[in-house]
Amino acid sequence: MDFHGTPAFYAQIDGLWTPGGAPRLILELAELIFCDSAGLGALVYVFNQVTSAGGRLILVAVPDHLRRRLRISGLDNHFEFGESVEQAVLALGAA
Repeated sequence: MDFHGTPAFYAQIDGLWTPGGAPRLILELAELIFCDSAGLGALVYVFNQVTSAGGRLILVAVPDHLRRRLRISGLDNHFEFGESVEQAVLALGAA
């Protein structure tokens, strides 16, 4: 996810919102091969959108390179991580 790919990402995310209720979102990132500062910004955008509406966001199957970027930037303390989509679904169902 980079400067060129984030506009499509934003459009997809913005298309998910429906009025009312607290959104629950799982982002499965296993196939993400690159993420620059624009990509990190996009993840922060999603986090802010979801949490400001009282929802939860779980990042699943986060590649090591992204985990390092999140840790170095201090963003790892803000995100919730899951090992699998199934585990995240269960966690969100318990919310």
